[in-house]
Amino acid sequence: MYLINGEIMRILLLFVFIFNFNLIGQESENSYKYEPESNKAEYFFGKFNRGKDLSDLMDWYDDFADWSDDQGDIWDSMTVGIARPQYSNDLSSHDFMWINTWPDPTSQFRALENWVTDEDAVELFADIPITNTAVVDTWQWVISEPRALEASSVMYAVYSECFLEEDVNLRMVYDDYVDFAKFAQENGDTVGRKLIVPTTQTNSDADFHRLMYTSSVSEMGVNADLFWDKLSESEAAQNLQGWECRNAVSYIVYGMRVAE
Repeated sequence: MYLINGEIMRILLLFVFIFNFNLIGQESENSYKYEPESNKAEYFFGKFNRGKDLSDLMDWYDDFADWSDDQGDIWDSMTVGIARPQYSNDLSSHDFMWINTWPDPTSQFRALENWVTDEDAVELFADIPITNTAVVDTWQWVISEPRALEASSVMYAVYSECFLEEDVNLRMVYDDYVDFAKFAQENGDTVGRKLIVPTTQTNSDADFHRLMYTSSVSEMGVNADLFWDKLSESEAAQNLQGWECRNAVSYIVYGMRVAE
């Protein structure tokens, strides 16, 4: 009788273990509210060569666009922006920032292979009026989209370094930030937001970077007023806990190309 009871107890304990394990698994699967929408982005920082300026870089881009259009569909999924620093505590660090955005690594590295192996591209790169001082590869999680994104847009973008508190991870930040963005858009907000994680070494010790950008320069001011008037004291804003962003740097961004 003891053996039977012991066997029954063993089975009952095993059942309880499996049941609790399944609950833990379900809790883990359901612990996050949203599945991040991600893309890739490349950031090129540098200086203009002697006697060159932003207009020369834009002229060179036209040559690049003509070349890329002749490469089939390889470059169709790329979006390009050329940015100049606007507000920063060190405007001498770089003259420009070139941003390529891709939907995924496959399209990004397919184009990179085309760029470094095509003979015409090698000649084209030799004529570029800039010298790159840093190139950073990143993953980006999309929080919200701006009002519009067109090749002719002159946009405003703010990049900040962000730091996580203990026991807070990026997935937790993502969920709360998406909730805030949805609430903000319901109240007229038109800011695009992304969380950025570099995959290559940078000079920053931040856990991640935040991008906030608008389809026009003036929209950033309108959205700033909206935030302080209607959003800053909201529950959605108060729920943005466990992380802090600082050291903001802003750019004027010229839209050069949008993905087809």
